[in-house]
Amino acid sequence: MSNAYLDSLERKSSRLLAANRWTKIFTEHGTKYRIKVEAELIHRDGNTKPYFSITAQIDRKAKNNHWHFMCGGCIHDRIVEHFPELQPLVDVHLSDDDGTPMRAYSNASYWAGHSKWQPLDLVTFARHLRITETEAAELVEWVANAYGTDFDAVTTAENAWKVCCEEHDLPKRWAVEAAEALALLNIVGVV
Repeated sequence: MSNAYLDSLERKSSRLLAANRWTKIFTEHGTKYRIKVEAELIHRDGNTKPYFSITAQIDRKAKNNHWHFMCGGCIHDRIVEHFPELQPLVDVHLSDDDGTPMRAYSNASYWAGHSKWQPLDLVTFARHLRITETEAAELVEWVANAYGTDFDAVTTAENAWKVCCEEHDLPKRWAVEAAEALALLNIVGVV
């Protein structure tokens, strides 16, 4: 990994804890492409905890042998297509260093339909918590049985989901997933 890459990340009022890069040249329909993947565990100013990030850029090689940008960002399907071993990093994208998904409990509440704006979306709910749809349905039922559908200032939907996730050992599962992802990165700071 180049020092210029690491230095540029550290100048953004952040502390880079771990990072790695992967590059691959591939051909589709007779055209040469290059995919460059960057993954990191970074602590940016203003965030309470470090988080994982994985993004990529795909360039097309022109007839003049220059590379031209085609697409980039959170193109996780393309990343896993070319680097299946990076699935653990894709799984924890935007999760805290302990694997907890971004705004885990408030987003779980939202996708579980505990909002006037969003009905239950079991598929997105399951994807957010990184569980199967069967497990997601069981958790929705568990919260309904334990708390009903009426939440108040003390027992908010977010608190109910925090208790539910802890009761079902999701933080332990997330921590294991974070450790698998971290093993794919090069440690550059104190974790």
